[in-house]
Amino acid sequence: MQKPTFKFKYGFQRNMALLNLYTLHEELQAKTSSSGWRVVGLSGATGGGKTTLANQLLASLPTTTLYLTQDEYILPDHSNAHLKAPEPLKGYNKDSLASIDMTKMIADIKQILATDGRDINFVDYDEIHNRSKIIGSALNIPRPPFIGHKEKSHLSSVLLLDGFLLFNHPEVPQFCDLLYFITLTKEQCLERRKMRVFTNVSMNSEQYFELCAWPQYEQHFTQMCNTVNNIHFINGASQPHITYERVFKDIMHMLGGDTC
Repeated sequence: MQKPTFKFKYGFQRNMALLNLYTLHEELQAKTSSSGWRVVGLSGATGGGKTTLANQLLASLPTTTLYLTQDEYILPDHSNAHLKAPEPLKGYNKDSLASIDMTKMIADIKQILATDGRDINFVDYDEIHNRSKIIGSALNIPRPPFIGHKEKSHLSSVLLLDGFLLFNHPEVPQFCDLLYFITLTKEQCLERRKMRVFTNVSMNSEQYFELCAWPQYEQHFTQMCNTVNNIHFINGASQPHITYERVFKDIMHMLGGDTC
């Protein structure tokens, strides 16, 4: 990464913010390189297939692979951090970064990247399917083991990050070597949500989708596009095996491995 030059017209605070981002990127590159991790970010519309893709990658990547999802950091319902849902909805807007403990998630990511994959405590990736156990689990004390699998390999270890608001936090894209965002139309997203059962009952309604979930998605999508570069967009209507093959090949190419 070329060291940025800052023009005075941006002002001191703007210059310092850019310099801090550059410094963070350099530090993360050094830590990732020394500990042997490569990071892949998977984001996109709710119901887009992020977890399905992550599960396929966990089952097939020929190297130590760890999975971290924003769902593990969702705050409990009694938290005062949640935003209120728009009227006439009752309850909270759970489609906001305010409902996710990103400070804890960032700390866990940094801990992983600073640690050799062989020294991390894993639980089998089958746990990825048990959403009720995953929601908010990283906030428990002690923290449960990370989800993933270990494998002896000359390839770098892979950290898979999953979350519908993953790239809306300014630090997360800085960690990622590859960034993917799965898109859906409003109609496709609604149909897929109807097939899911959310742990919070109020989020199951079509009214919540119309007044909260979809407007929040559009807002966060615009913000992400304006602030994050090098995102690979994937049509969520594509067959899952096509999406998987594309991402798997990209990762293997990044790792320098054979995809045949």
